[in-house]
Amino acid sequence: MPDFDIFTNRCTITASIELETPLRIGGGQNAAAYSISAAPVIQTFNAKTKIYEPYIPGSSLKGVLRSTVERIIRTFNEKESCISIGAGQKPCGDCISCAIFGSMDAGAKVRVRDAHLLNKSGILVKEQPHCATLYDRDLNPIKDYKNRVKTSLRMEETVASGVCFNIQIDIDNAKDIEIGLVLLALDEFNKKRIQLGGGASRGNGFADINLKSVTKKLISDSLKISEVHQDSAELMKDAKKYLKSIDSGKDSTRRDFDVYFNAHAPIIEGQIPDGHIVTRLKVTTLKDFIMPGAEEATVTGGGGLHVIPGSTIKGFFRHTLIAKELKADTIKEIFGFTDNHRGRLLVSDAYSDDLEEYDRIPKDSELKMWMVFDNMTKEEIGLISDIIKNGNNIVTGRTSSKLNTKTGEVLANLVKIEFEKLEIFRISSYLAGI
Repeated sequence: MPDFDIFTNRCTITASIELETPLRIGGGQNAAAYSISAAPVIQTFNAKTKIYEPYIPGSSLKGVLRSTVERIIRTFNEKESCISIGAGQKPCGDCISCAIFGSMDAGAKVRVRDAHLLNKSGILVKEQPHCATLYDRDLNPIKDYKNRVKTSLRMEETVASGVCFNIQIDIDNAKDIEIGLVLLALDEFNKKRIQLGGGASRGNGFADINLKSVTKKLISDSLKISEVHQDSAELMKDAKKYLKSIDSGKDSTRRDFDVYFNAHAPIIEGQIPDGHIVTRLKVTTLKDFIMPGAEEATVTGGGGLHVIPGSTIKGFFRHTLIAKELKADTIKEIFGFTDNHRGRLLVSDAYSDDLEEYDRIPKDSELKMWMVFDNMTKEEIGLISDIIKNGNNIVTGRTSSKLNTKTGEVLANLVKIEFEKLEIFRISSYLAGI
């Protein structure tokens, strides 16, 4: 249990976070003061500029960091992880996660401040349509009296991709291992293994962290305060040495999202493995890409980067597997369902920084995207991989793609998706060099 009766040191981590894809943290009931959207994002009033601005609550970032630290520790050794009282192993309050982030019995060493805007130019908040096909529990499309498939249109606000926020994290009476674990958690953003805010499975919340400094203030017996700069790489190395020391060498039998599945298993070249995999992909438009919005000419631009929404690409994968009459339970396991089961497949927007056209993504454009297979089996991963490897795909409906039902020819929205980079979470590679 941390002791705050005596002040020994304070570590301060400063960084910036840049949104790779839109961010959605809901604004709640108080959002009526600054937004008429049915699904607004949280904003705060800036007394200097006298306008409302989006921000990242410290509680949101702290929650992501804590769950990430716990997931990493649990992957190495379940018995060293934070387990609630009554679970029969280590009570909450004794683990290193509770020492850093607090528990029911003691306060937290760490304080994560609200992250405010670093750059205020361009579009900060945009509202976009999110259209979902309605299915019953057996994944049969729900149809109306005219035999048309029912859809649900919902307008959602998001903070635009490309927006940057300042981050400051203070840790009192911190040990180097504890600081290192927080830094490892921040680095998971750059690895694309964690996301911030809601709607992660359809592409929201992917971000990059730019670490600026790690400083520690110390107080001597004569009450003089000194400040030293710390090496973030060495701190993370210390944390990894701790993880290596507690490594049980055993994998969890669970596929829950609080652990990295199959992390000790060897990787066999040429075979799709079970586990947590992050892939970067290249998307090439073989035809102009145009998706009409509710009021705008297209949802692919006009709010920052030109994108093919991750929800659109994910929906294409889902519809394709449903059309193949795959078992409903398998599809629910991969994509999630309305019974609060989160999808295992996370698909970011496909985006480019170099496009200028407003109303379309031109033919032969190259975009990049991220896809996360979160604790999936090789069979589940293979289902998605086979769709990608099959070649050219029409990722939208007939109307948007201007499909000629007689000839099968399309005039828009034909793309080619290719794997470029793949990173599998394995303890052997995570601890490389330790």
